[in-house]
Amino acid sequence: MTSAPIYKIHPAIGVARVGNSPDSFYLSPERTGAPPIDCGADGLPIVKDGVEQPVTRYKDAKNRIRRQAARFRIYVYDDASPNGREVKIGDTVAATQTKSGQVFGGKLIDIQWTVYLANKKSNWYEFQQLSGEHGYDASHPLRNAGITDANQRQKLIIDPGPRTVSWSDKTQRTTGFTRGTSPGTPECFPPDDLKPNAIDTLGQLTSITDSDGKNRLLVLGGLGNSGSSKSGFGEPYIQNYANNDGWFDDISDGPVTASLVIQVETIDGNPAPPKMQKTIPVNSSAWVITGYPRYAPQIVDLITMDDLVYDVAVRNSNFAPAIYSKSQYNRDYIVYFWRDIWPILQRPFSFQFVADIDPMAGGDPHQTGRGSGGNFDPTPLSIPPFAGEDPVDRKNRSDRRMFLYSVLRKAGRENSLYAERAQPGRIFFAMPLLCGDNPLSNEVPSKFLRLTDTMLFLLRQWADGKFLNEEMEDIKPAPLPEGVALDRGVLGNVLGGAFCPGGEACWIMRNPAIYSAPYRINTSPSITPGSLSQPNVVAAADTPANISAGLEPGDLTKYSAVPWQADFNECSTQDVDVTYENWNLIESDSTGDVFKDKTWLTYWWPAHRPVMVNGAAWSPTPNSHAGDLTMVNLWWQLGFVVPAPDWTAETPDFQLSENQIGGGK
Repeated sequence: MTSAPIYKIHPAIGVARVGNSPDSFYLSPERTGAPPIDCGADGLPIVKDGVEQPVTRYKDAKNRIRRQAARFRIYVYDDASPNGREVKIGDTVAATQTKSGQVFGGKLIDIQWTVYLANKKSNWYEFQQLSGEHGYDASHPLRNAGITDANQRQKLIIDPGPRTVSWSDKTQRTTGFTRGTSPGTPECFPPDDLKPNAIDTLGQLTSITDSDGKNRLLVLGGLGNSGSSKSGFGEPYIQNYANNDGWFDDISDGPVTASLVIQVETIDGNPAPPKMQKTIPVNSSAWVITGYPRYAPQIVDLITMDDLVYDVAVRNSNFAPAIYSKSQYNRDYIVYFWRDIWPILQRPFSFQFVADIDPMAGGDPHQTGRGSGGNFDPTPLSIPPFAGEDPVDRKNRSDRRMFLYSVLRKAGRENSLYAERAQPGRIFFAMPLLCGDNPLSNEVPSKFLRLTDTMLFLLRQWADGKFLNEEMEDIKPAPLPEGVALDRGVLGNVLGGAFCPGGEACWIMRNPAIYSAPYRINTSPSITPGSLSQPNVVAAADTPANISAGLEPGDLTKYSAVPWQADFNECSTQDVDVTYENWNLIESDSTGDVFKDKTWLTYWWPAHRPVMVNGAAWSPTPNSHAGDLTMVNLWWQLGFVVPAPDWTAETPDFQLSENQIGGGK
């Protein structure tokens, strides 16, 4: 029996990035650690010898940062292509009408794309570390708490309403989420006199079709503007890294949906009336997040958003039953060294190009080149146990693997600076030595970062010798289906921790309740422009927030800092108090405690927010509220950290490209 085709948008979660260049942009990278893709003004990628070309300039001719566009496409899954294939204009397609169940066959003549972006930050609860991750109590403060009327609080949401584009009508190929451009649809923007920067748009979307008939959607975010509605002496003013009343920014997120426009030839296999057209919704929608610029675009975070979302899917959605099923990991699972292990082990090496490791950790032990002799030399680490192996060599290699695994911070050790004993008589730092979700307050302390459960499981299998070396065995693991590879590759360039509140999105991303399927955000079926949901404590709100009912535009980024530049500026380093494991704030002077406060200077996420580049501070803004305000104006003048001319995958090397304040190519 022939199964009905299923249509899905990929990537399931796309990532756009703000930039202050009004007309120059590039495309999101689609593989972990890959450079973004360069494109022309029409949005079509620049192709040479059949290969899409990487970005070489992140700023335009006026030194303004180019925006990053999220690129979406539609795949069909049917009997002919169970792993999916991208649909093209002119394809013969079949699609099932949801309500009637009728199957319409014919030629695909267009795709209608609809996107709905919003920003709910100023309307949401205050961000207070991990408080609220599993729900807010009635006493949790709101941002802009002085505004209590539900109708007035609705105006704190930047809500331009949905926008739709299609290729067949040239006048409908591009549109913007811009103030006053959608007559008849309720919209809400902040006052137009925000200081220092007004917000009149959350971005734009464009339908593009290449010479092969592949129709894609491009979503561009805002211009990176942030401003305060407050006036008077000392304004604008920033007083907190995450919560600042009166402030707005143009970060956003929201659902991406599409419909296939078919020139119908058959209905349930029978001839259709002449000139009949049908518009049928795509089965699986997607989501787009607009984040701030990725200033070191090819340096991979120790935990990526793909690592995190994959972990959620594995443990909650039966995404990889060979790894995890029936609430437990499979201890007989065999990992591949180069696919599963080496990408994790090599990530710390590149941190030396965005941080000054020596003063904090006593040196950088992550020499990763083959034959380097360092702790992360893959030559001995990649050889699994084998029959006839010299027992001394086997033990040496096993000891190396187990040592590296033993210093990793495990579950329940988030507040410990030191690893469990790795070698008799020696003390080692627990790794990663980066800030955790909450090194600030005593409410659910989580001082240091740890890898996801699934990452730790894979590394444990490797440490125990349960792995294969694909190169030695001449094994080529089956590639991921194209759509899944897009889902994972895009998120491989997004921060997956720590969340305080984080980069592109917060800890909400590890809540399984927000997903309808692996990697897919559960979209609310009833989204009303002008009446987007508000916190439950807002009396008389049209729509109280309810995760179980599905997410609305703005629901992923509303937890993040407002303005985004405040948290971005301050998340460079942190003095983490390590006097006691379960306390971040110690008032020893008030108690006469015999122990004096002990702190450890710790990085947040230098691959995401560089700290030191080429021996100098990457940003001239001080780590203070005054520096936050400076960052509001100067973020676009910061330089990008890019591969040096002698860069290789084996021994990566990075340098500052477009220069810092006042410079740039």
